[in-house]
Amino acid sequence: MNKYGNHFVKLIGQSLTSLAIVYSGISFAQQNSTLEACYVEGLADRLMCGSVSQPLSNKSPSENIDIHFAVIPAIKQLHPKEAVLAFAGGPGQSAIEVAAIFARNLKYVRENRDIILVDQRGTGKSQLLQCDTGTIEEQFAFNDQALSFVSFTKEETSACKAQLAVDLSHFTTVAAASDFEAVRVALGYDKLHLYGASYGTRIAQEYLRQYPNSVLSATLDGVVPMQQSLVAIGDAIDSALNEVFLDCMANKACLKQFPTLADDYQDLLVKLKNEPIKLTVRHPRTHEEITLVLTESKLRGAIRMALYGHTSRSLIPLVIDSAKKGNYSPLVGLLGNEQTIGNIAMGMHSAITCGEDWPVLTQSDRQKYSQSYFGKMMIESLDMVCPIWQVEPVEHDFYKPVKTNIPILLLSGGLDPATPPSWADLAMVSFSNAKHLVAPSATHGVASQTCANKVIGQFINTLAFSELTTDCLDKDNRKQYFLNINGPVANHSHEQK
Repeated sequence: MNKYGNHFVKLIGQSLTSLAIVYSGISFAQQNSTLEACYVEGLADRLMCGSVSQPLSNKSPSENIDIHFAVIPAIKQLHPKEAVLAFAGGPGQSAIEVAAIFARNLKYVRENRDIILVDQRGTGKSQLLQCDTGTIEEQFAFNDQALSFVSFTKEETSACKAQLAVDLSHFTTVAAASDFEAVRVALGYDKLHLYGASYGTRIAQEYLRQYPNSVLSATLDGVVPMQQSLVAIGDAIDSALNEVFLDCMANKACLKQFPTLADDYQDLLVKLKNEPIKLTVRHPRTHEEITLVLTESKLRGAIRMALYGHTSRSLIPLVIDSAKKGNYSPLVGLLGNEQTIGNIAMGMHSAITCGEDWPVLTQSDRQKYSQSYFGKMMIESLDMVCPIWQVEPVEHDFYKPVKTNIPILLLSGGLDPATPPSWADLAMVSFSNAKHLVAPSATHGVASQTCANKVIGQFINTLAFSELTTDCLDKDNRKQYFLNINGPVANHSHEQK
């Protein structure tokens, strides 16, 4: 533990996923490499796990890294030489750790094809690049406004770099693509269908660019264009939160209960910016009394993460109103939930953002993205940490949109606080055989919230957009707003003025 309570990682994260068939891919791999039965949290099915050894870099072929993978077997193996390769988000998320989510998102695909999960280099079991994150107690008690942001950020980054003792230039998207191809070869699949979510769409596009002959189709869910900086996420966050305010104003019950919601939120931010609030709260999991120093960044971070899912999104008006009245218990619930979103390997995250997003920020970009709180914070953070990490920038060709004629399905949520529909439109400029579907009321990750998992299954089975049944994506799947601590009032949740 360091003297700052290990809060650095959290701040940067805010500013800144058949065995009996003789000729199946798994059976082939069992004959040519070592696979073992394994299990993952949240999934009762038995998986097959293994690893391949890869050079850490082309410049150091004698130094290797073990890339770990897992295969979720098809229910009925009808396509033994095909599989679906799923890419996790973050950047910095372990694909294997979120296997249960992929199993749900690809539920209909799994009916007749295996699903491959690979821990991208720097995540999970593939040489995890993670520095100390501190306990919830430490993060709650940390006052990020009491210290020089520049000083503690630089000190924390230097300590993290010393702890990891590795050149992050070996962990960029470009460097990782060959690892996924090595897994395909080791498992013996002829062709792959790609599924990427969030940052996973970037690595999916890069894999497609480097290994086009290995790909039959791609589904990009929450799309990050190759020519789009992740710093632009600030605008998406602001737009998604504004949609909550507008939605509440257009809802009779919500408007009556929270008539000045947007103004109340701004008043809270000003109050916390002037002076953080120190109070005693209940630990979100153990319920023991702990200290919370509530700052502007913690409030913004909790509200931001709440925008990602409909259940937490439905709590935002109540959280703001309660905090205005001095009741911070609902907000503590959001802060606790933020701690359990998923482990992000911050070293790998820095390799991506410093090697790919930071080097090409123009002065125009900086002015534009700094208009939002999170965009400004991310730029300031990268300006401090990237010179310390010294990640070698990727080649300029990396930022060119991928040109391909393979079938590509793009999915966007109309309420996405990270990758809005306009990002998918930008990504598909060089796709000659693509279809972009927008689920108006979905947030981040359309397949996990809508019928898109069934649409993906249809797409991979037919590779024809005309065969897709997409009307179900228009279903309003927003949750009713909580009007008080007891919950929503069902009869009025979506009643319009």
